[in-house]
Amino acid sequence: MAEGKDLSQFQRVVIDQDLCISCGACVAVCPWQALELDENAKARLIWEKCYDDFSCVAACPVKCIYKVSEAPEDAKKKPNWYRLGRQLSPDEQKILQSWKAKYGIQVDPLPPS
Repeated sequence: MAEGKDLSQFQRVVIDQDLCISCGACVAVCPWQALELDENAKARLIWEKCYDDFSCVAACPVKCIYKVSEAPEDAKKKPNWYRLGRQLSPDEQKILQSWKAKYGIQVDPLPPS
């Protein structure tokens, strides 16, 4: 598991990239480096690095980042808002699938870049 952390215990965040203004505030405050600006300068989550600090939620000036349990359903359905930072182990893949089912995430993450 990544840095000895059990990935199954974390809720994580959802990012509505349509609302993101590319300010980078979320990237700057994340202690886990679990956020990045994508090729369109929109915030994107690196799934397995998110350990529920949630400072990004408070830092976002346009409120486009949500705890996954509080995210609007339409935001969960949009593509490209999260990716994998590395190839997941089979156990981690199961955790990802369980997380998607638990929180109603209907899109797959982008593969590691």
